[in-house]
Amino acid sequence: MATSTRSGQTNVTRKVVILGLLVSLAVIVYSGAWLLAATMLERRLASLFDRDNPVGAVVECRDMDLRGFPFRIGLFCSGIAVDDHYNGLSASFGAMRSAAQVYAPGHIVWEMDGPAEIRSALGITLSLQWDRLRSSVNAGLEGMSRTSLVAEKLKSSVTTVINGDTLDADASHGELHLRRSGADLDAAILIKDTVISQRGSDPVPLPPVSASIDLTLLGKAGYLDFHNGTYKGLYGTRGEIRRLVVDIGEGRVITISGPLSVGDDGNLSGQLHVELEKVDAWSSALGTAFPDAAETFGGAAKLLTALFSGKDSGSADLNLTNGVVSLGIIPIGVLPPL
Repeated sequence: MATSTRSGQTNVTRKVVILGLLVSLAVIVYSGAWLLAATMLERRLASLFDRDNPVGAVVECRDMDLRGFPFRIGLFCSGIAVDDHYNGLSASFGAMRSAAQVYAPGHIVWEMDGPAEIRSALGITLSLQWDRLRSSVNAGLEGMSRTSLVAEKLKSSVTTVINGDTLDADASHGELHLRRSGADLDAAILIKDTVISQRGSDPVPLPPVSASIDLTLLGKAGYLDFHNGTYKGLYGTRGEIRRLVVDIGEGRVITISGPLSVGDDGNLSGQLHVELEKVDAWSSALGTAFPDAAETFGGAAKLLTALFSGKDSGSADLNLTNGVVSLGIIPIGVLPPL
């Protein structure tokens, strides 16, 4: 009987030892796989940061570190700097933190601290600050399938070097969404309660502006690729504005839709359907904000009211031909090239 008991204990001990060895082996294999994945990701990021990206930019991730073991993997930077020679842009950003679950490495969430500054060779500087900026990305080996960016309490300032003028714009909420649709790129942008003012002068007495745009850029899905050689800017782009809405409250709303293209010289062409609510209220608001142009806004309001058969709201079709805006066959203005 004692021999049988000892034999049973020995079998149990052997099973426990084997189980412990298997668990230890699994931990070692998993740890090695995580480290291998982290090493491969680090090499891929180094390639992306060294011009192998859609704009051919050099990106510096200061104090780059990969963290998250054992169940996550993520990139951490104490700051980010970008040098984009193709578009004549340079930029700096605050700390960035990202994470992806090991079982879903293509779904990445990240957040970034402010401030940010973007400088253009044209002499324009954009400064940004926010309370919170976060993003979600779905990606494969070659590029992103979709991405979203959300900012809370976004403050921006645009300064021109030539005259030193600074325009401030504060928005309570902003969003950007991009996704592939075959060879095309779908984009949606939203800003809420944006207040615009010029620094050093009285605030522009415009009500807070909310705006959104939903559009498709034809043949531009390559903007979401990771590799260099697909990005060529907006020149030569064709697309469709499904819905552009600008709202300054109290029923004062403009809605625009229709096809639009950007020529190789930056001039716009297309056919846009415009719906305008409360013409006189728009004229009054813009005339108050820009008194030097109040007479022009008043004249435009009278023309629109006549076009709308005396009504305060209506719609019209505008033609854009190389930047020239026409109502039917009558030219009514010229838009500057992008």
